[in-house]
Amino acid sequence: MTFDIRSATIDDVAAITRLHVDSWRDTYTFMPDSVHVNRSYAYRYEEWLEILSNPDPDHLILTAWDGKVLVGFSNCRRCDDPDLPAAKGEMHAIYFRKDYRGKAIGFMLFDRMIKFLVKRDLWPTCLWAFKDNQFRHTYKAIGFTEAMHRDRVIAGVAIPEVGYLAPESPEIFYTAINRRLREEDAGQQVTPPARPAAPLPAAAVDQTDPEMSAQSLPGRD
Repeated sequence: MTFDIRSATIDDVAAITRLHVDSWRDTYTFMPDSVHVNRSYAYRYEEWLEILSNPDPDHLILTAWDGKVLVGFSNCRRCDDPDLPAAKGEMHAIYFRKDYRGKAIGFMLFDRMIKFLVKRDLWPTCLWAFKDNQFRHTYKAIGFTEAMHRDRVIAGVAIPEVGYLAPESPEIFYTAINRRLREEDAGQQVTPPARPAAPLPAAAVDQTDPEMSAQSLPGRD
């Protein structure tokens, strides 16, 4: 199966909003209804409208399409979280339609995010996952290290989350990524990025290349 992966634009606000909200409701069933009511379609729409109206060279939002259907999106950025000071970047989120989870498309998005973060001198990176998220153990399996436990308060509710740190070199991820691509018969293999001699200047960001183009992104949720 072939997917079109590209940077998000302002025209994608409605599609990303619906996928974001639906993914939360499908995946985070352990959260109380009050949290889902707070993170409504209206809330996410205004959030994404603001996000995609204000680009930032150190933020990347990718969308994955099956024809005209948005089936997934991801975003990554510079890390400013004091609880994980070793991380320069953060893989903020990766969401899919329920019927597309477990596909190789997730690893293809990881590849794009890794290359963006390395080129922006934002490696090593981190990510956060809710403790009760059944999918979070995948991160440890591909090379992340569990580094921090804390509560995140959303709509007045404290929800436990786990912080993960990536290894110093991203190469360890590529063994797992390429194995999954072979299993899915995706017809491609990916190679680890080379570290740049110096951070890429903001002016050099190519807005047409999903590995290089950037947009701002939301808060942790």
